Amino acid sequence: MRRKDREVLGDENIAKIIEQCTTCHIAMADDANAGMPYVIPLSFGYSLEGGVLELYFHCAHVGKKLDCIRKNPNVAFSMCVENRIEIHEDVYCKSGRFYASVVGQGKAEIVEDSAEKCRGLSLLMELQAAGAAHGSSSAQAMHTDPRKFEFTPAQAAAVTVFKITSTNFTGKEKNNNVQKC
Repeated sequence: MRRKDREVLGDENIAKIIEQCTTCHIAMADDANAGMPYVIPLSFGYSLEGGVLELYFHCAHVGKKLDCIRKNPNVAFSMCVENRIEIHEDVYCKSGRFYASVVGQGKAEIVEDSAEKCRGLSLLMELQAAGAAHGSSSAQAMHTDPRKFEFTPAQAAAVTVFKITSTNFTGKEKNNNVQKC
């Protein structure tokens, strides 16, 4: 990372950023379209332990993203919390948006195990519910929202769940304390 002064380190600190995000953009190769990149925004849930980030998503049983994942499971992802913009009239290069983001690369796989599908759906709903309860632009940590969601195997069978596993991700933040050109 070029701007080490904006790097966010540690699972706990990166989790604080992820818990404020409601959408994750996934980039994959679209082999059906001459290898062109394909990016799609999705709701997600996550688990982050020991430097391993697992992102869970749900979708229909058929579709372009599943076709792409089956052909090439290598993906990239990005999520961001955008905050206020600050304009410095005297020195424009000090202007900018305050933000926090997590980006990375990993392997996508379709989850077949019913118990893991239920877990992934629960994580997704907990994160989305926390965002809805606190306003999507200021979602609070999942552990402060006591709502838990449990899915049955029959409910999980109605959708496809896939996950991205990553050990190659970074957090970055521009906050009020960082003012460099």
